[in-house]
Amino acid sequence: MSDAAVRDEGRAGRVRIRLVVTVVGVVAIVAIVLSVLAYVLVSQSLRSEVQDREVEEARFHVGVLAEERLGPTVGPDDIDESGLADDFQRRGTEVYVDLGGGEDFVSGLDAVTAQEAVSDEVVALVEEGRFAAEWVDIGDTSHLVVAARRPPDGPDFYFFTDVSDVDRALAQLRRVLLGATVALMLVGGVAGWRVARLGGSLAEAVDELTAARDRERRFVADVSHELRTPITALVQEASELRAEIDALSPGARRVVELLDGDVRRLRDLVEELLELSRLDATAAADVEVVEVEVARFLAAVAAQRLPEAEVRAPTELRVRTDRRRLERMVANLLDNARRHGQGRQVTIRGELEGHVLRIEVADRGPGVPSAELDRMFDRFAKGDAARGGAGSGLGLAIVREHARVLQAEVTASNRPDGGLAVAIRVPVGAVTDL
Repeated sequence: MSDAAVRDEGRAGRVRIRLVVTVVGVVAIVAIVLSVLAYVLVSQSLRSEVQDREVEEARFHVGVLAEERLGPTVGPDDIDESGLADDFQRRGTEVYVDLGGGEDFVSGLDAVTAQEAVSDEVVALVEEGRFAAEWVDIGDTSHLVVAARRPPDGPDFYFFTDVSDVDRALAQLRRVLLGATVALMLVGGVAGWRVARLGGSLAEAVDELTAARDRERRFVADVSHELRTPITALVQEASELRAEIDALSPGARRVVELLDGDVRRLRDLVEELLELSRLDATAAADVEVVEVEVARFLAAVAAQRLPEAEVRAPTELRVRTDRRRLERMVANLLDNARRHGQGRQVTIRGELEGHVLRIEVADRGPGVPSAELDRMFDRFAKGDAARGGAGSGLGLAIVREHARVLQAEVTASNRPDGGLAVAIRVPVGAVTDL
């Protein structure tokens, strides 16, 4: 073999090696980037979902239950006597209550004091009367701590949730993504080797890289589908952009506003779909019956969803029903009235009809065509364009599913003088007979 042939063979060998290394490097970089991105998005989604749920639980415990059952001065015995301790135990909630003056109340918690488990920043936020959340490790177990002070002067509630299942799920995801990354790297190496053996043909190299890219796309699509694409994580990122909106140009500002609104609507849609799937599997016996002071309850829900709504209910009316499901139904009806009521007066009425609690939410919007009234509680039904908008078409379907669990009835009718009235009739255990 001539020297030139040897040099050409050596050059070809170096080209083949570089080609194999290049292909493996490209596939490795792409696989690692996609794996890291998938892990970050899923991690943020899971943690955000857990934190949002626990914060809402804490708002309910502090803003509704504690406000109703505890007096201005609270001692450890008051929490037991009020039934709060039983509620916490039923829900599997670990709680530390700082009663002030060196007194506290602990339920299901191994930590000596909550202040020892959380950071000083959380304690400071609670002292300012704000909600605070923090992920902490207690022993070998991860916990999410949500803390809040009952206004105006306490006591301070610290709710502890065991989130070790989230850690386990993320550890499993890391193993899956690592295995997938290694597999893709091996595929890339084999592809590069084959391309090199065939003479480094550019067309074949492009085909192999395209095939690898398609495999990676299919892999990402499959992972996204199986993990229910973490839309919630995008809300956090859009919020961070919105926080810097004042520093942007007017054109960029509009883009950020649209992005923030769109990802929030996507998040709401995903959450509503998940809620519907859970409701599909819920039996009618799966209810938690507690005593509800109707006027106070309706006022509390309205204050959160539609503060300008007018509440009409007898102040002495108390019934026994599932508070959480009733709250979800009323909240969705208020959201519907807010979206479609065109900013006009919304009225909430609560009354007892025998052993049936009737709650009606009425607006002064355009109403719904009579032909659409029967199907407006169907999933993704938005009805007439006059009442269309940013809603997902699932809010009223969720109302109907909660009503099914409570063996309740939901009906809608157009008001004679304009607007829509939606009524819920819930069988209850009457505490007061009006």
